[in-house]
Amino acid sequence: MSLLLESKIVKQIVLPEASLSLREDGIVMVFYKNNILLDVPLQLRMADAFNEIADGKKSLFIFEAGENVIVTKEARDNALKLEDSTPILASAVVANNLAYRIIANFFIKVQRPKGKYKVVANREEALLWLKSLEF
Repeated sequence: MSLLLESKIVKQIVLPEASLSLREDGIVMVFYKNNILLDVPLQLRMADAFNEIADGKKSLFIFEAGENVIVTKEARDNALKLEDSTPILASAVVANNLAYRIIANFFIKVQRPKGKYKVVANREEALLWLKSLEF
């Protein structure tokens, strides 16, 4: 395992639909569990969890999803409205299969998030990209 991947978890929130982990280096990792429908009500609960785990401070986030995670059109449309109320400074989205890559890249092109956003193939690539950013 890469040393980059190894980091102590200093805070964790486990929800029925997802788990959030704050690493010692300040990066927040979000994992959506298998077979989750990410709709607006869940999205709003997740935004609260993002603020809780990051203590409201702007932070770097990695997003991953298990199998069969579906994001509703309403949630995709609502994502931009939530940007200013979340602590997400930059997002690396791990898309380890073709379907997730297509959806994530489509989101970038259509929704045009305000923050830095990149689709990557794995967690190590996500960490390297986030650590390369300067703010």
